[in-house]
Amino acid sequence: MTQTGHSMAIITPPSLPTAPKPSLVSGRQQEPTEQPIEKWRDEHLLTAIASHHIQGGNTQAGTIFVRRHLSYVVRVCQSRLQNMAEAEEAAQDVFLSVWKNAHTWQSGNAKVTTWLYRIASNRAIDILRRRRITTDIDAMPDMADDTDIEAAEIIANQNRLIRTALASLSPDQQNAIELVYYKEMKQGEAAAQMNISLAALESTLRRGRKKLHDYLAEYHAQVRLI
Repeated sequence: MTQTGHSMAIITPPSLPTAPKPSLVSGRQQEPTEQPIEKWRDEHLLTAIASHHIQGGNTQAGTIFVRRHLSYVVRVCQSRLQNMAEAEEAAQDVFLSVWKNAHTWQSGNAKVTTWLYRIASNRAIDILRRRRITTDIDAMPDMADDTDIEAAEIIANQNRLIRTALASLSPDQQNAIELVYYKEMKQGEAAAQMNISLAALESTLRRGRKKLHDYLAEYHAQVRLI
């Protein structure tokens, strides 16, 4: 995507047949709604999108799904990336993933927006990882005295250790810790951003902190043995 803000171009799904039919999403039979397609629930739109892989699909469903959720997906990506151009590019990848994986969504496991949030967050995390690798390489000093080089190596090692520890967490735990501790969001705001209850956020943070503590404790124990 090249435009920014509200003028962003709408992502257009691949050309598909236009007659929506009942189709299977995660092994369940989904009946098409009698309402105009613009008023379809998200799960009905996903059913129509998924039918592209099963028995023919509906171009309108994909377009409407994108229009309905584009600003939300860009906002999620932007909150992590802090770069609108990268957020818009990430959003394009997110919706391509939706079109390919719509049949994997299961209503009993998560709301559509929660499922979409996870896809967007994971895509943003991938971009951040690539960006950090590039930044680490670019930040290496060309010329410095031994003291500066040693200090830079210590800091770089600490940063790598923290990133590795965070990468050991589940996506939800990573998201919760980043929003609350790195972006300094209030827990209520972070819960709303992640589309989960405050109690669920607190539980996710608790599990994430414990896993980080265990990871770092094990690392330092191994270092002492060397």
